[in-house]
Amino acid sequence: MTDPVIGGAPSYPSLRKSWWPMLLLFLAANLYSIDKAIVGVLAEPIKADLGISDIQMGLLLGLAFTLLSGICGLWLGSLADRGIRRNILAGSIILWSLATAAGGLAPNFASFFVFRALVGLGEGAIAPAALSLLADMFPPARRGRAISGYMIGASVGTALSSIIPGWILSENLHLSIPGYGQVVPWRTTFLLCGMIGPVVGLLFFTIKEPVRHGLKAIETTPSHVKDKLAYLWRQRSVVAPLFGGFTLYYVAFIGVLSWTVPLLMRTFGVGLTSFAGLLGGVALVAGLSGYLFGGFIVDTASHGNPGKRLRLMALLPLIALPCAFAGYAPSVLVAILALATISFATPILNVATNVTIQEIVSNDMRGFSFAFLGVVVAIPAGAGGPFAIAWVTQTLLGDPLRLGQAFLIVGLPCFLLAAACFLLAARAYARTTDDGELARVVQSSRT
Repeated sequence: MTDPVIGGAPSYPSLRKSWWPMLLLFLAANLYSIDKAIVGVLAEPIKADLGISDIQMGLLLGLAFTLLSGICGLWLGSLADRGIRRNILAGSIILWSLATAAGGLAPNFASFFVFRALVGLGEGAIAPAALSLLADMFPPARRGRAISGYMIGASVGTALSSIIPGWILSENLHLSIPGYGQVVPWRTTFLLCGMIGPVVGLLFFTIKEPVRHGLKAIETTPSHVKDKLAYLWRQRSVVAPLFGGFTLYYVAFIGVLSWTVPLLMRTFGVGLTSFAGLLGGVALVAGLSGYLFGGFIVDTASHGNPGKRLRLMALLPLIALPCAFAGYAPSVLVAILALATISFATPILNVATNVTIQEIVSNDMRGFSFAFLGVVVAIPAGAGGPFAIAWVTQTLLGDPLRLGQAFLIVGLPCFLLAAACFLLAARAYARTTDDGELARVVQSSRT
């Protein structure tokens, strides 16, 4: 059964039919955020148990997670453009959840690295498939709020990634596994978090794949990778600074997020259980506020005007800037509030970037474009952000207690350069002509 056709084009599913897919997407975002972030939250007990250095921990936080997703990213995006997206989502959730649970049993650095790479591979498929799916579930006027609703799950997951390990460590919870023996609390966290995902993954088989919209954005549909890359190259005056600004911002964001808990523990001499609830609560409030505001501003003040949206995006790195100074705060509370600025700004940036990409490319290359952005971000940001802070701390500064200074050295230039890139993208978009290829694609994306 297909969706009804109105005026010669398929209509969007009704809100009544969209609530169940949205709930599952919300849960998926929640799970990937938890499974991604708990490594950073539990970095100190993992380091102690596996006997590894800050630089090795930086590799687990970054390169391990991005390695396979970076290598396979373009293929995953193309798969989302031509495949059944609900099946892709189901398979990816099951894969990364099982890999998360397996990581809880890893005996050493090498095996943990492999399991984190599999987590990254599974999570590398979700953004292209989920964002492509949302673009066909909701009309343009509601896409910002739809993306916000989906990504609020990530904010909830970020909060839970602090709260759940904090509770497990405070209760000193051990699991006993037949044939393996008793596992320590950090391993218990991985096992429990990984067990939930396969259930959510299987539930994705209950939803209906929506009809694709806006397939005739350009005269020749870019069905091949070379054609899609050629289109992005033709629009490079906008695409290059847009992707470059997002990458620079995420170098700082992923680095800060990965090392937040070690920063607080080392700088203020406190244990995770003493601030896990506060950190999770503040991150949740900031993230929810960011996504609610981001969805509203994208669908109202900047709807229909990518150039205006790009100018808004140039302000967001400046809003997040105080997080780079968190290591100089006089107390844990003030440090957490400084870190909350990036928890607020990042959701708005995510919504604005994703809606902008949905508008400037045709339907059959949305998954590819989201994946291409992921590949561009993977090594410099996903791998480079955590490693850069670890390298600055261990090699340049030579003191593990100077994480706060490393935050500033890495974060400050990244935020300022990201803001400049978004301004360049806005100016480039303003110079495009109303009858040009980009304008035709933007117009088609709104149908």
